[in-house]
Order: sequence, then structure tokens, then C-alpha cells
Amino acid sequence: MVRAYRRIFQLGHGLMVSWAVFGAVTLASQHPWIVLIEGQAQSFLLRLRGPVPPPADIVILGIDEYSLSQGDLYQADPDRYPFLAPLAIWPWQRLAYAQAIEQLMAAGAKAVAIDVLLVDPSGYGPADDAALAATLDRWGDRVALAAAYDVSTSDFGLFTNLLQPIYGDRAKAGLINLEVGVDGKYRAFPERGIETLRQTHGFTDRLPSFAQATLLAAGYPRPEQTSEALFFYGPAGTFPTVSFVQVLDPDNWPLIAAQFEGKIVLIGPLAESFQDRKRTPIDGNMPGVEIHAHALAAMIEGRTLNAAIANPLAQALVTAIAIGAIGLGLGYRFTQPVPRLVTFLAAIAAWGALAYLLMVHRDRIVPLAIPVACLGMGGITYIATGAVSNRLEEQRLRRTLERYVAPSVAQEILNQPEDFTSLTVGQKFQAAVLFSDIRGFSRISYQLGAIETVSLLNTYLDVMVEAILDHRGTIDKFIGDAVMAEFGAPKSQGPEQDALGAIHAALTMREALATLRTQLKARHLPPLYNGIGISYGELVVGNVGSVQRLEYTAIGDTVNVASRIEGLTKMIGTDILITQPCYDLVKDHIITVDHGNHVLAGRDHEAVQVYGVVALKGDTDQLYHQVQKDLRQHLDQLPYTPQN
Repeated sequence: MVRAYRRIFQLGHGLMVSWAVFGAVTLASQHPWIVLIEGQAQSFLLRLRGPVPPPADIVILGIDEYSLSQGDLYQADPDRYPFLAPLAIWPWQRLAYAQAIEQLMAAGAKAVAIDVLLVDPSGYGPADDAALAATLDRWGDRVALAAAYDVSTSDFGLFTNLLQPIYGDRAKAGLINLEVGVDGKYRAFPERGIETLRQTHGFTDRLPSFAQATLLAAGYPRPEQTSEALFFYGPAGTFPTVSFVQVLDPDNWPLIAAQFEGKIVLIGPLAESFQDRKRTPIDGNMPGVEIHAHALAAMIEGRTLNAAIANPLAQALVTAIAIGAIGLGLGYRFTQPVPRLVTFLAAIAAWGALAYLLMVHRDRIVPLAIPVACLGMGGITYIATGAVSNRLEEQRLRRTLERYVAPSVAQEILNQPEDFTSLTVGQKFQAAVLFSDIRGFSRISYQLGAIETVSLLNTYLDVMVEAILDHRGTIDKFIGDAVMAEFGAPKSQGPEQDALGAIHAALTMREALATLRTQLKARHLPPLYNGIGISYGELVVGNVGSVQRLEYTAIGDTVNVASRIEGLTKMIGTDILITQPCYDLVKDHIITVDHGNHVLAGRDHEAVQVYGVVALKGDTDQLYHQVQKDLRQHLDQLPYTPQN
């Protein structure tokens, strides 16, 4: 049993190590499913963090549903709304962008970026293109236009193409391509997605991202630090937004022009009809132009979001060591299911808190989902193996207890809320102690021989032990033909009930022994008589012995007194004696004979009052008198041995 317990204990540690190795392998593999799971965990942390104030110098001029609807207004009354002519039909005239740039620059805007692909000549004729070209000639060094890598498939294969603005070098061009993750969310920094497209499809140009082109147009230097993941300041709507049409409205423009002074203005589609909404870790419906705004803001503030350990293999190794150290440490330190559950949950919470704090305050990403899952599975494994080992230990203890106490008492002990192994630690009890010894057994064993003596002794002990266990006694030990038992330790029913249990057991032993003598006589075996001494008081119960051998037993003055008065039964010539403290507890239930005070060996300073037990009140005393008569005759035949 102990060997099985150790094996299960070791199995828990082995499985914890296995979970740590599993975590390392899965993180190092960078499998799409692992990336997906970790991405979901990072999304949770971002939503938990909430919005972060973005730089104040970014404004979005949105091509929204309201601006698109102004074309209908113009067509209904063109004379009243002549300023809406460039917005009459989508796609709008290039003149609309030219007018917007002129207005914004006049208001003191730092830069303007147009997130609309202007890669083909205007459908409104060369004059329309010329209008925008003229504006770019004046302000082009502070304007960024959208470019894109076009990758498409057809029946003839894969086609790749670089789509660039038709206005040449009049403005800065930036790629609007964004990389989507395996979970369908856009979380990669634009430069990373662009570099992936270059490596995958062989693009040789070195155009920057749209956000970086805008940054350069605004006069900022290129960022020195690179970022793997995009730092999101918040969900859609985090950046201030103005409807595009308000810039062209001569009545409205003077009211809002001051909003654009010193600002970088991103012009891009916001209307749902453009289907330019992206799923991001922090918002499932974010316009593409807002994603570029987040990238631009992160560049301005130098916000990067990279893995805490760049090398995936090193990251996996460090994470596995951390998981293993935490799991094994908790597994060794806490052995009970509830503390293990609490501490593993605390470890999971601590890991989550660490990941959160590093992301929020240090812009560093550490694996979250896989370590939490490994710690969780390690905790479950420990709890499961711990439950099995505790069950085996409980069974072992039950088997041990049932050798000494009744099964019902053993069950009560095992059901107590405190740790059952604490029973082996020395504890003080108020209990009754019973000693029983066969009279003249040495002479009987000499007459019968070894084999017959052992058989007779086992027969006698069977009936004595049964009587003790039936009355909730605990068998402490056998000393040759002597039996020692406690009532009230390690499980008490209360002082009176414990003492009364010892009395009931002694009377049952008297009756059982009388029946056994009849059976022995029929088998031509010598009759057996015993003496029983019972005392009540304080005793200490626990493991006593050496490292090599321990014994669960009771010690104390109460034990010594019970042993001495058991020996006193032979001198007095009776079979059951109890002390004054025991008598005081049960005197209302039994009939006794006062045998006076007696000085016991080892207690010369104090005499002990003893009483002979006749019967329970209301029961016949016939057996008592018969036993006393037979016992006196039996003792007369034995050689007298003075008490030590």
C-alpha cells in the first residue's frame, strides 16, 4: 500500500513535468491552432485593459454614410448645394479630395493621408485629375496616398501587382495592406504584413506602410523600434472623427476648422457599404482607416508590442521551466486537494496578472493560454492523483484502525473534518482505560504446550475483543494474555458514555468468558478466568516508539492505575474493579461493592478507592455471585504471587 501511494505521488510529479514539456513543444511549434488560442487570450487581455488615450494630433475625416448621402441632396437641388457637386456620385470626383486638402492645409493641418486607392485616371476626365495634381504640387510633401499589393487568383494562376497612385512623385505613397491572423483578426503591425507579402510573392519595391508614409509626411522621423503586433488604443471610435462633407460645407467649415490645426488627418471609408471593416483583437468591426490610425499613433508614441522573448524556441523553453517549477513547487508544498486547488488557481491568476501587467505597462507579450492550460491540467492531475493517494492512505488507515476499534468508530474517525493523519500525533484525552488478564495463564501454558496454548489464547482473545469493540472500545495492545483498551480515545462519546461503555464491555466479557468456560470444559480444556481493571482520567494517545518501530498507544497515570487495579483483582478475589473517578461517572447505572482504599505499587503517597462491579441496575446479579464463587475456588488452586 505504501509503495502504491508513493508511485501515485511520483506519478503526479511526472505528469506535471509532462504538461510543462507539452507546453514547450506546442509553443515552439507555432502551429496555427496555438497561434489562434494565444491570439484569443491576448484579445481577452486587451478588452480587459480597456481604452488607452491616443495621441491628440490624429483626426479621421470619414467617408461615412452621411457624406455619401449628400449626392442625393445635390441632385435634388444643385443650385442650393453647389459645393456638393464633387460628391454627387461615388466614386467622388478627385476635386473633392483636392478641396479637402486645401481646406485642411489652410486650417493648419500637419499632414493629410488619403486611404482611397487613386490608381486609375478619374472617370470625370483629365480636368478632374489635374485639379488634384495641382493641389499635390502645392502640398504633396505633406500628403500621403494609398498604394497596395494586389494578389489575386484566376483560372490562369496567381497574379501579383503593385497598385500605385497615378500622381507619381507628387505625394508620398504608402501600402495599405494588412495581414490577417489565423483567427481572422488583424493584429500584426502593418510593416510585418507587408514584409510577409514581399517574401511570399517577390515584390521588390521598398514602399513603406501607409501609416509610415503618413508619419513621414507629417515630418516625423522613421521609428527606430520595430513592432510585431499592433498596439490598439481602443475599439472603433477611439480617434476623433469628422464627417467628410463638413469640410466642403462653407457654412459649417468655419465652425470646425480649428479642430484640424496641428493635426494629422486620415481620410478613409467609414460607411458599412464599403465593406472595409476588420476584426481586430479589441473590436470585431473596426474600419480599416482606424487600424492605420492605431499604427500611426503607435509610431508617434514609440509604442511597440513584441514578445517578451523574441526567439520562439527560447520563449517555449523559459515558459516550460517556469510552468514546471511552479507546478512541482506547489505539488510538493501542498498535498491536500483543497489547498492544491486554491494554490493552482492562484498560480493561474498570477500568471494571467503577469501577462496583463507586462502587456499594459511594458508592451510585452508573454504566452498566456498554453501556460494557463498546462498549469490547470497540472493542478487537475495533482488533485486526481492526490485524491487516489489519499483514498489509498485512508484505506490503509481504515484497515489499521479496524484492527483496534469497531468499524463504526473507524468510520467516524475517518469522517472527521480534520486531517486523519493527525491522529498519529500525541493528543490528550479524558477516557476510560481497561486492562484484562487471565488468571494463572503461565501454569496453563506449561500444561498445554505451545501450539495448544496459542490456540486457546486466540479463542479467548476473539471473544474478549468482540465484547470490547461492540461497546466502542479501542484495542490498544495485547501483552501476552493481557488486553489493554481505551473508551473515549480517539473518539469520545462524552465522559459518562465512555465510562459506561467500559463497564458494559467488562460485563459482556464476564458473560462471554462464562460461556467460553462451558465450551472449554466440554473439550476437556482448563477453564479460564480473568481480572479486569478500569480507571478513568487523562491520558496521552499517539505514536510512541523509535524511528524503526512505532506503536499507537496510550500512556499516563490513568493507564498505570488501570493496570495496577487489574492486578488487585487477584488479591481481593473479584473479577472487575473500577476506580473512584470511573465510579462517580456511572454510579447511577451500576450495582457495586465497596472494596475500600488500596495503595498501589508506584503510588505509595496516595491510596486508590476501588469498587467491584456487580451488575447493571435492573439486571440480575446471579452471574456475578456464580463467577465470584468459581473464581475464589480457582484462585485457591493457584500459587500466590505478590504484586510488584
